[in-house]
Amino acid sequence: MKYIWILLLSIPLFGQQTFTQEEALEMIKQRDAQWEGKIEKADSLISSQKVLITDYEDLMKKLEDQANTDSLLIVAKDKQIVSIKAQNDANVKLAGLAKPSWYENKWLYFTYGVASVTIPTYFGIKIVDIAN
Repeated sequence: MKYIWILLLSIPLFGQQTFTQEEALEMIKQRDAQWEGKIEKADSLISSQKVLITDYEDLMKKLEDQANTDSLLIVAKDKQIVSIKAQNDANVKLAGLAKPSWYENKWLYFTYGVASVTIPTYFGIKIVDIAN
């Protein structure tokens, strides 16, 4: 069992690869070149994000101004609605105070209607009785 453990622990040592100093420097240069490309991309992304942020800040300022204008309009509309309701209530009270003229009485018109039917009928019957 002791030999198996020694064998298992020593196997990774045989799989290692060693590089010369020139190969290691070449690998570092390649890695640096990759990182330079990534840094350039990151810088361009950062600059484009800065432009977007300034555009969004301008847009936010415009939207805040529009929101302020809208809130002022809402307040003005509410005041206008209140004044129109008050005017409507005053008109309703004024209409209730107005009294109809003497000839705008519904019983008067009813009496006229009854008389316009009854009187000609009565005289028509009398004329027929006299004629017979």
